[in-house]
Amino acid sequence: MAHIATPDFLNELQSLYPATAKYVDGDWFLAASVAFSSSNCPEAVPRVLRHALDDLDKLSDTSYEDRKLLVRKIKDGIFKSGILSGYPKAINALVSLYEATPEELRDTEPLRDSTRSKEEVAAAGQAYFDSQYGDTAAEIQPMLRSIYPDLEHFTVTLGYGYVYSFLEVISPKETSFVTISTMIANATPSQLGWHLTRAVHHGAAVEEVRAVREIALRIAIKAGVPLKTEVPII
Repeated sequence: MAHIATPDFLNELQSLYPATAKYVDGDWFLAASVAFSSSNCPEAVPRVLRHALDDLDKLSDTSYEDRKLLVRKIKDGIFKSGILSGYPKAINALVSLYEATPEELRDTEPLRDSTRSKEEVAAAGQAYFDSQYGDTAAEIQPMLRSIYPDLEHFTVTLGYGYVYSFLEVISPKETSFVTISTMIANATPSQLGWHLTRAVHHGAAVEEVRAVREIALRIAIKAGVPLKTEVPII
């Protein structure tokens, strides 16, 4: 369904996000890529990439580092979204992204430290879980443990410890944007209101959060995602 990611539609999505001093700080392309991936439209992701890289190339002060960061933000956002949308969707999107990425902007080594012990990964996961859920962590974690102990271990150790707590490419604010975009595109908004608020807690402006919500919602509608319940707003 790459055809839905037309230049006009991408311009529309881009216009929803507040202007930023640096192009790579404007997360419209992150939200759009994640929403297309989670809506099962992996072929649209390269169009977002090319659109954003073309925008960067028009700027006089664009550096190689800016272009590299833009690719990494899209890639890591999709990787993080796989926890919620399912890794078959994320893999398909990452394959499409890889094929469209200029060779000099491809990574050949893991960004995350693969030498960390399982204890270090678990500690990082617990710290980020506590940061994400704040005062409610003491309620949510035992709930996960009670409904299925394996789920609690996976969520804290692997989900948060290995995937989410890596913040060298996308920040806690942007990681929240990934969650928001994925939940809308998944048509699973029951926990969305809480995550909209947490994005503000992690430093996002309300206008940014509303923009990410709207970008993901418009993509989901275009992709034919069955939105059975109303999507919360902040």
